[in-house]
Amino acid sequence: MKRKMITALAILTVLSSCGSRQSEESVLGPITQSLIGFTQPASTPASMEDIRRQVTPQVRQRFRHTSLMIAQLESNDRASIIVRRGENRDVETYLTPDNISISLQDGVLIATRGLGFDLMSADVSDTITSLRRGGRAVRIHRYLDGEDQIVIKSYVCDYRGNANVTETCHGKDQTFENSYQMSAGQIIASRQWIGPHHGYIRLEDS
Repeated sequence: MKRKMITALAILTVLSSCGSRQSEESVLGPITQSLIGFTQPASTPASMEDIRRQVTPQVRQRFRHTSLMIAQLESNDRASIIVRRGENRDVETYLTPDNISISLQDGVLIATRGLGFDLMSADVSDTITSLRRGGRAVRIHRYLDGEDQIVIKSYVCDYRGNANVTETCHGKDQTFENSYQMSAGQIIASRQWIGPHHGYIRLEDS
C-alpha cells in the first residue's frame, strides 16, 4: 500500500505544476487507486470503465493543459491512466505510473518501451493518410526480440469505414485488425495491435 501511494504521489507531481499538493490530491483522490500502471500488482486491477467513471469533469478541468488518456492492455485486462510527457511535431509520448511509454503519431501507435518485446518503431505515414481517405497502406514495424535484436516486419493494410474505421493488415506470418473512432479527422478512441507478444491495446481520450 505504501509503495502504491508513493507511485500515486509521484504521478501527481508530474500531472500538474500549479496549485498546492493538497489541492492536487483532493482533486485526483478518487483515481489514485488506479494510478498503478500495467505491471504493478493490485488486488483488484482497474478497468477502463473504473477509470472513466473516476475522471470527473473536475479532474479534466484541473488538468486541462495536460493531456490524459486511458489505456488497457487486452492481454491482461489491466487499465491505466496515461499522461502526456512529451510532444515532437506530430508524435506524442505518454507515460504510465510504472514508467511504460506509449508513443502515438497523430493517434496511431508507433512505439512502446518497458513492456518487453517492445514495438521499437513503426512507419505509419501511409496509415495516417488512409485512415482519412481510405485505400491501401503499407506499415513497417520494428520489434526487439528476446536476444535484443531488431526484427523488421511489413504489413499491407486495407481500410473501411468513415467515423468508425477498420484497418485490416496482412503480413508474412501475422494478420491483425485495428479499429479507430474518428471525429473531425482525429482519432478519439482506438484498439491497436502492439505485436505478437502483447496483442492489442485500447486507447481513448480522457
